[in-house]
Amino acid sequence: MSIIKKYIPDSPASGKDTLQQSDAQRIEAIRSVIRSAGDDARRRYPILANQNLIGMSIFLFAISGILLTGFAYWQGMISAWLCIPTVAFLTSLLHELEHDLIHWQYFKNNKLIHHLMMAGVWIFRPGTINPWIRRHLHFLHHKTSGTEADIEERGIGNGRTFGPLRWLIMLDTFVGNFTRALVEAPKGKKLYHAARVLAANFPLPWITATVWYSVLGYHAINIIAPYFGVIPAWSAETLARFELLDIWVVVLIAPFYLRSFSINFISSNMHYYGNVNSVLQQTQVLTNPLFWPLQLFCFNFGSTHGIHHFVVGEPFYIRQLTAKAAQKVMKENGVPFNDLATFKRRNRYQPAAGRVVGEQVNAGI
Repeated sequence: MSIIKKYIPDSPASGKDTLQQSDAQRIEAIRSVIRSAGDDARRRYPILANQNLIGMSIFLFAISGILLTGFAYWQGMISAWLCIPTVAFLTSLLHELEHDLIHWQYFKNNKLIHHLMMAGVWIFRPGTINPWIRRHLHFLHHKTSGTEADIEERGIGNGRTFGPLRWLIMLDTFVGNFTRALVEAPKGKKLYHAARVLAANFPLPWITATVWYSVLGYHAINIIAPYFGVIPAWSAETLARFELLDIWVVVLIAPFYLRSFSINFISSNMHYYGNVNSVLQQTQVLTNPLFWPLQLFCFNFGSTHGIHHFVVGEPFYIRQLTAKAAQKVMKENGVPFNDLATFKRRNRYQPAAGRVVGEQVNAGI
């Protein structure tokens, strides 16, 4: 008999308690299949038992790939159009490693190596929030996912209308949230909220944003000024400085913004905000081909991250191996798939009309 069981109420007058019991049984059915699939993967591939070794190998592979790609661009061996997406993909591995590190998946008993890895994944994704601060926000995310208290998801735009500020937040969480603090914080608390954003992002995002917008401004002036009959008269020192900054932008900063937008867009739309009462309602699964270009730069996050909300203690590469089994049981037990109407609802969870366990009738499927 399959371990995937459907809950059928004993009485039509089930009431709130029975609904809660139904959710609990569905959640346990999902968790049971995910754990079994993970155990099966480890039996088939014994190397998966070496979790620290795998984590460190991915860490070194990604960083070596970034350095080699950057060197190849610097030497003129590859174009910027190849360098940027390649580094963005490699840093998506570091993002997943950071998430696993936040959950103490690697070197829990060797704090020196653990924290060196935390520093490494931050340095090579220089526009991200301090990972040690993110650890507190992420644990809060698991406790309060889908509610106003979920600071981490609100910080990437979840729950907002698709206006200019949400797009800015998804494109640049540091500048976007700093702007949000100044615009939306209550009178008298704007500077306090802005200072908190600055503190959480010190120092790497400060440097990243300064370089990024300086380089964008420099090139914008060079492009636009001639249309007004003006030829910018940059000094030799300024030209040399921006030549070096251009390399830095192509090798590390532009890939950061490409990868960051991809994960922010996918994550803020596969998580729900509002009307969330259980793990079943915290996330959806995004497998629609429309999202494949973005999924490439966030390591298939929209398709597999929902698994993490049911079984927290699995490394990201295990989720890739168990995704097929996990998605099957998640769909059979009412987790939404490709609920594209979320974009109109500001990500608010809304049960699909007529949905029953074992059947998925969500909009967009």
